[in-house]
Formats: sequence, structure tokens, C-alpha cells
Amino acid sequence: MKKHSKQAFTLIELLMVIAIIGILAGILIPAVASVRKQANVAASKSQLANYISAIELYKSEYKFYPFLSGAKDEGDIRINDRQYRFVQTLSGKKANGTPSAGWNERNRRRINFYSFNESEFLLESSNDNPQVADRFNNPEIYLAIDGDGDGFVRPDVAADAVRVSVTAYVEENNEGGPSYELWDE
Repeated sequence: MKKHSKQAFTLIELLMVIAIIGILAGILIPAVASVRKQANVAASKSQLANYISAIELYKSEYKFYPFLSGAKDEGDIRINDRQYRFVQTLSGKKANGTPSAGWNERNRRRINFYSFNESEFLLESSNDNPQVADRFNNPEIYLAIDGDGDGFVRPDVAADAVRVSVTAYVEENNEGGPSYELWDE
């Protein structure tokens, strides 16, 4: 008589494989989330650096920094507190993309120093009141501009003065967006 031997996994072996896969997934998922968060922080810092470059281009064109009303450091400027002004000054257009009328005295030549795209605006904002946001959908973006020309800015969140003309930072928001800045302390 001939014996047939079937080779198959036992229930115990199958459960062991599933347990091992579960343990590995438990280790990898937080690591992937951390890498994704760091990638979004890097992309957001790049976005802020592009804003800073646009502000520097503005200064080289008009010989003064935008968003300052006086000749001295005024403290940090939350870019979304000045409705439309940030977007319109740097793009030379209204927030909806149409050319700005003559009322935009800050960028009277309507020069496009920076082109905003849809991913840079708060997801819940309306076309009537768009707010700039980072990759975490956080609108708490601040600028620190050297208005007195001493070569330093003093951001509210920095321990010491920072040796740059313009810098930016983002404060943590209620939805869990992290805080980060463009300078090294």
C-alpha cells in the first residue's frame, strides 16, 4: 500500500507566521510615519525658504522689505493676519489669480516674485479668504524681518538674535502640525 504524504502548514505554524508579520508591521509603521513627517517638514522648510527668497527679490526691486510699516524691527509677522497682502504682494495678483488693480501699492509694478499653487493654501479656506499653510495644513507661519538693517532678526521663539535679514518659522497648531524654524540654534 502506498502512503500519500501531504505537505501543508499546521495551524500553529500559520499563526506563528502571522504573529511575526504583525510584530514587524508594528515596528515598521511608526518608522514610516516618522520618515513621512520628516519629509513633510523638509518640504515645508523649502516652501518657507522660497518665500524668503521672494521677499529678498522684492527688496532688491523696491529697496525696502514688504510687510513693514516703519523703519525698525516690528516683531514677528503672522503672514495670515494680513489678509491677501502676503499673496498679493509676492505674486502681483489677487488670491484668485487675477491681476491686481492699482490698489496694491506695495507691488505697484505687479511683479511676480513668487507663484503660489493650490497646495500652499489651507484646505478649509475659501477663495474669498485664502490662508497660506504648510504641508501639515498649518497656517501658523511667521516672518521675522530685519527692519532696522543691523543684520539680525529677533524671532519671538528664538533664544538669541539670528544673523539673517529675513527668516521664518511655524508654530505648532491644534491639529498636531509640528513647530520648526529655518535657523539653527
